[in-house]
Amino acid sequence: MLPYYAYRGAEALVGALPQSVSYWLGDRAADALLATVPDRFDGLRDNLRHVIPSIGDKALKRLVRRNLRNLTHCWVDVMEMSSHRTDLPSRIDMTDLYHFEEAIARGNGVVVASMHFGSWEVGLAGWNKMGGKMALLAEVLRPKELFDRVIGARRAQGVHIIPIDTQAMREGDPQAARRLGAASMREVFKVLRSGGVVAMALDRDLIGNGEPLEFFGRPAPIPIGAVEIAIRAGAAIVPIVLFRNGYRVRAMVHPELRYSPDAPRDAEVRKTAQMLLGIFEEAIRLHPEQWHVLDPIWPATASQ
Repeated sequence: MLPYYAYRGAEALVGALPQSVSYWLGDRAADALLATVPDRFDGLRDNLRHVIPSIGDKALKRLVRRNLRNLTHCWVDVMEMSSHRTDLPSRIDMTDLYHFEEAIARGNGVVVASMHFGSWEVGLAGWNKMGGKMALLAEVLRPKELFDRVIGARRAQGVHIIPIDTQAMREGDPQAARRLGAASMREVFKVLRSGGVVAMALDRDLIGNGEPLEFFGRPAPIPIGAVEIAIRAGAAIVPIVLFRNGYRVRAMVHPELRYSPDAPRDAEVRKTAQMLLGIFEEAIRLHPEQWHVLDPIWPATASQ
């Protein structure tokens, strides 16, 4: 229960302090973690070395520090969602929003394909607070009380949460794993079939069943289920990347990715997922300090 009480204490502080002070305290927390448990971030270091193979040790150290500081800002953003004083829409600058609006208008559902990057929490909650409706496929956290508190903050901003218990799926038998995954995917499919929007990330293979696709020049296990369910439902796939720009957020909406519903399913899913990875690579190369994946994406390389 310690993570839950730590979160509640931090949330109370964030609710009482100006955002700039909360971000400053988040920076200090990131620095303290790096100093006391540096090995916990070996996966992040390995991922960033794949992004910038030529990076030196000193530059990597600075990059990891900037990355973790930005990550604490993301958690501050989530904690602020519990406060009635937060005004997320006022922080968001949108680029090429018409791509998203046109996809919604067709009424066939939209999968927003994104990653753990920048200010995804602010973008998602801000869109819902502006009157939009976007669901989120979210990993269940432990303990349950912590998860309930975090999703409660998101729901306070109008976000519909579709939970997926990846830990139970990894630790359970294959039949239980399939049952848990199918329940979440049925809810996603239901939202899409009703013309709704679901946001899903494709940069973490949480369950361990990702398909090997090229990512930064090397094969990496990528969870392509978001693409597969979009094609099955006939939904649009719109990539959106949310860049952190100080206290503001820039939402970059990319054109809808076109796919052929009549093409062989497996090949079309892989081709479309590979196009998404190309978009993600461009954003990550531009701002590697904003790509927050702490588990190694390339586990074979990380273990060498």
